[in-house]
Amino acid sequence: MCTFFGRIEKSPYKLKYKSFTMASLSPTAEGFRILLRRPIIPLAEIAWRWTFAAAAWFLAAMFLLEYADTLPVKALDRLLLASQQPLLVGHAIQRIFEGSAFRFTKAGILLALALVLGWIVLASLGRTLTLRSLIEEFDGPEATPSQAGMASLLGLNFFRAAVALAAAAAGIGSLLAASSLWASTQVSVGDAARLWFALLLITAMAWSVLNWFLSTSAIFAVNGSEGAFQAIASAVHFSVERPGAFAAPGTWFGLIHFGAFLFACGAGFTVLGAAGVIGARPLLFLELLIVLVYSAVVDFLYIGRLLQARCQTSLPRLIPAN
Repeated sequence: MCTFFGRIEKSPYKLKYKSFTMASLSPTAEGFRILLRRPIIPLAEIAWRWTFAAAAWFLAAMFLLEYADTLPVKALDRLLLASQQPLLVGHAIQRIFEGSAFRFTKAGILLALALVLGWIVLASLGRTLTLRSLIEEFDGPEATPSQAGMASLLGLNFFRAAVALAAAAAGIGSLLAASSLWASTQVSVGDAARLWFALLLITAMAWSVLNWFLSTSAIFAVNGSEGAFQAIASAVHFSVERPGAFAAPGTWFGLIHFGAFLFACGAGFTVLGAAGVIGARPLLFLELLIVLVYSAVVDFLYIGRLLQARCQTSLPRLIPAN
């Protein structure tokens, strides 16, 4: 097929979008249009994300309460705490927590593993339903997404959890590396802190790129009957063949996300500045409301990012005319 600019080649990714053409809106605008026309899609994403977050906070709170109930507080410890003397209070706290570090660590590891496994299952189920809705929105109700997508998403989300764990370990390692450099050399605290922030930035960028690779792979897994490794290979092939189309969703929605973050920070500091006027309870309520609104906007933008990526993978390639 020929155009004024050249020849259009059929997309090699087996993804078809019947209503999205070269003359329509840009993929970013098309993503926002679908979000506004089908708000149930981002609301479904918010539902499963917030359900997991609420369950995780509840389990963490219960874990801390149960751990506190296991701590032995004897009469001497109560007496030392009631003295209000820093040395005596510190000694009482040391006596109370003595010998409980291993028990706390073991229970914390078990809780973390349970939360990770729960997130993998819930994220796979929620993302499967979300992506199937996106496929139906693009290809029409007659579209037949792969029924094997759930198994592929389980593997992809396992890799996402592993990448997040590796990023967390790298963040801790960057702090230890900067601290070790500061202790063994004559560098200033400011230089060590700048090194730490630089390593953290590199770690965050690497995690963001890998996480986006795995998130984009989910589109191929659900839509194309591909396994986890094959979906990753398709995402890598797409990013190499069309790097601009691969980076565009992260760039545009990343800028919008950054703007939302700055706005949320400004609103939070504004509310803190009025703490003496509005009181403690309204302050906590408004800060919690800001956090919830920001989280909802972030989830909304994440679905928009997937929508734009879906548009990009649906577009045919443009071959320059001879």
